[in-house]
Amino acid sequence: MDFNARIEWDTRISANDLEKVDSLMDALEPWHPAIGASVRGFTEAVVTLPAESIRQAISAANAIAAEACAEAGGNVLAIEVMPTMEFDTRDTLSPMPDLLSVTQASTRLGISPQAVRQRLETGSLIGAKVGSTWVIPTEHLVTA
Repeated sequence: MDFNARIEWDTRISANDLEKVDSLMDALEPWHPAIGASVRGFTEAVVTLPAESIRQAISAANAIAAEACAEAGGNVLAIEVMPTMEFDTRDTLSPMPDLLSVTQASTRLGISPQAVRQRLETGSLIGAKVGSTWVIPTEHLVTA
């Protein structure tokens, strides 16, 4: 049976840090990783692993996460493991959050668009790049 593990480290990888992303991809390559930022902007990887039970999958995910700490540049923050079928079902149920552009966020925060971009690059403001455009979940402006 296949399981998916979502592993999150307490570091952030910026879009400009391609060497670090490549290193993490290489370390996790046997488990077909997808690397990105978690909802809170931390480094996250989703891997697929075969196992006979959830207990075995959790143990394997824990070992994989620990081995990849050096490439991720930090310590493991969270691990979530579930059967791939459940993972795929949950992934399709995630609602799309309300998103703002850099300009909209700068207006709401009362700062310049450049200041918003700087916060996004440093990880002090949560956002994601869609193509070449930053989008910021509205819910994260409260904590910025």
